[in-house]
Amino acid sequence: MACIPLKENSDFNRESTYRHVITHLPNYERPRFIRIKSTIELTATFKYCKVQLMEEGFNPAVIKDCLYFLDDKENLYVQMTQDIYNSV
Repeated sequence: MACIPLKENSDFNRESTYRHVITHLPNYERPRFIRIKSTIELTATFKYCKVQLMEEGFNPAVIKDCLYFLDDKENLYVQMTQDIYNSV
C-alpha cells in the first residue's frame, strides 16, 4: 500500500496513476492499494507514522480516507468497496 497526499485542489487521476505504475514499476513493486490522505503525520524526528496505517489495513469500514485498489482487469485503480474487500 502507498499512502499519499494530494496537492491542494487536485483530484486523484486513477487512469494516469495506473499507466505510470505499470510503465515504471516491476510487478512486485506496484502498490496494490493507494490511500489518499489530506496530510501525512510525522514523528518528532520527521519520520512517517506508519504503525496506525498498518493497524488500519485496507478495510473500507475502518478507513475514512479514499482508498483505491489496483485492478488489472479494469486497467486502473478502482475505489475500494466493502464487496471488493470481502472478496480479497
